[in-house]
Amino acid sequence: MPKVSIVVPVYNVEQYLRQCLDSIVTQTMKDIEIICVDDGSTDCSGKIIDKYAAADRRIKVLHKANAGYGAAMNAGIRLAEGDYIGIVESDDRIAPEMYETLYEAAVNHDLDFVKSDAYYWFEKMGYKKRVHDNSLNAVYDQVLGEDERNIFFDFFMNIWTGIYRREFLLQNDISFHESAGASYQDNGFWMQTCFYAKKAMWLNEAFYHYRQDNPEASVKSTSKMMVMTKEYEYLEKTIKARHQEYLLPYVYAMRLVRLKGTFYRIEDEQKYDFVSQIKKDYAKYKAYIKYNRYIDNWMRKLLRSPKKYCDNLIEKKKNVKNRIVESEGVIIYGAGKQGDIAMRILYNEGLYGKINCFAVSDEPENVLLGLKDVLKVEKAHERYPDSLYLLAVVPGTKAYSDMRERMDRIGVHDFLQMTDFLEKFNYI
Repeated sequence: MPKVSIVVPVYNVEQYLRQCLDSIVTQTMKDIEIICVDDGSTDCSGKIIDKYAAADRRIKVLHKANAGYGAAMNAGIRLAEGDYIGIVESDDRIAPEMYETLYEAAVNHDLDFVKSDAYYWFEKMGYKKRVHDNSLNAVYDQVLGEDERNIFFDFFMNIWTGIYRREFLLQNDISFHESAGASYQDNGFWMQTCFYAKKAMWLNEAFYHYRQDNPEASVKSTSKMMVMTKEYEYLEKTIKARHQEYLLPYVYAMRLVRLKGTFYRIEDEQKYDFVSQIKKDYAKYKAYIKYNRYIDNWMRKLLRSPKKYCDNLIEKKKNVKNRIVESEGVIIYGAGKQGDIAMRILYNEGLYGKINCFAVSDEPENVLLGLKDVLKVEKAHERYPDSLYLLAVVPGTKAYSDMRERMDRIGVHDFLQMTDFLEKFNYI
């Protein structure tokens, strides 16, 4: 019996698949099985996994007709024989010590699941950024039980940075929603693991490289307007069938939170129609986000005048993009968290090539960020005098004021700021 079974759902990923599999077969933990589920690929993905299986007896391959991500994952889990089950998306990669470290923690603390952090990973520009919430530092590396269940939902939402006890999944009938052709079936699986785990842990380490530069990734889809709503309808139906209504507040609160992400992700022309879904859900579930002022305020603002809100949003997005496209290039002033977000938004909008460099107020600690130079702001202005500046810092902070003063001194008075991006452009 292997210690860990790793399920890899595969569908038309020939460009990335070898790199993914190489990162799994070279794990420092050797007692693993690798279950590759080919969900009806029409490219060379099926041949690639067959070749790997011929060279490594730990690899099992299941070729099946295309039925969607959820069906592929459930098929892989049914084949698994390991004590714990891990998941790796076939366009991502993992660090060599990932499963050895996770398994040791799981066994030592008798955990239902253990997770870690991830990196946002842009292979094409040689860049990765760790996803970590400093506000949760006190509960990293701690065994969390049922009294801490609310905290489970505060960590980065994903299903692939950890391992799950196989018996835990089976005993609680945790599986994926099998909706053919849909996306986001990981939402229901993630919530169920958080519902039922009696002991869990998040390690203050990062092993998983979450690819951001695959244009075919489902998370980048802008056309599936109702998929997220259907996923939460499925989850609600499942919970009611189990007579576990006490869990429904989690479902309803997360359903509303995810509506906001969907609103920004879908095509602009779909936003007008999607407002009706937001209005319906808000009327029904608003009590569950009473203390989430950020989401509650956003929804009330949108619903006060939906057409005006959408019109303004779309017009502002258009104006911002036009300014960038027509510029001599962009200097992102700020190389911290906000600068990272600005760069990812520009990348997702196909505007990464417009970035001239990053600028900072003091001598830079790093000379490159995402293959772009990091320069002291005065030097950046000297090198790219006609650039459009993006002030990548939270407005109203001391850092914002200090950066504005420096820009005034070098003669920069016209610029974009983060409020021109946040609440307008989708980013992962």
